[in-house]
Amino acid sequence: MQALKKYFKKPPKETVIIYSISIGVLLTVFFILYMMYGKSLTGFVSDTESFKQWLDTYKGLSGAIFVFVRAFQTVIKIIPAEPLEIAAGYAFGTWGGLALCSLGSFIGSLVIMVLSKWLGGKFISAFINEEQLENISVINNKKHRRLFLFIFYLVPSTPKDIMTYAAGSLNMNMTEFFAITTIARIPSILTSTICGAQLEQNNIVTAVAVFTATAVVSVLCAIICKRQKQRQQKRLSH
Repeated sequence: MQALKKYFKKPPKETVIIYSISIGVLLTVFFILYMMYGKSLTGFVSDTESFKQWLDTYKGLSGAIFVFVRAFQTVIKIIPAEPLEIAAGYAFGTWGGLALCSLGSFIGSLVIMVLSKWLGGKFISAFINEEQLENISVINNKKHRRLFLFIFYLVPSTPKDIMTYAAGSLNMNMTEFFAITTIARIPSILTSTICGAQLEQNNIVTAVAVFTATAVVSVLCAIICKRQKQRQQKRLSH
């Protein structure tokens, strides 16, 4: 925890200048890419048919283009994750969508880890705040880290990319991190791609049922996690 929290203290002036320039360059690149692709893609993501037609214009490169979009969405959150996964299922089918989403997430997470290790905690503090840091501080506990990471990435709708930013600054084995998180992401992505594939086949009832079940599970998990956190805070206060 202390390894991360120190980055929220005021650093030396020279450090501020270096990190400000580095982060400024990165954000400029992100902004340019967003202006070129982000706005149109954000609109298309929710309109699965339009999104599929847009991908089809790239013909044999449609899968590679989607992987780029997914990786970009993982690094910087300007495109919603779940609608993008549904669109993947609509465009590529259940298993094709799962494979491309997983590959894009892996590449995006790898970029985050490299940037976090290269630029350090000041890069992370540009994307997460101290309150979020407190919520994910358990990853600094090696005893519970593996189980927590698996559950965190398994549960739908958790802020997975925030966790990746934080994990990148800690002394974690990258192979272990990616093995755990890639496997744990599969059920969440799979439910979305199933939903998208069913929409493409006009099975509206099945798609709605899958979406509703996922939403219910997400809400229940959020309630359980919140109560668990409250119990832990009470134990610490006594």
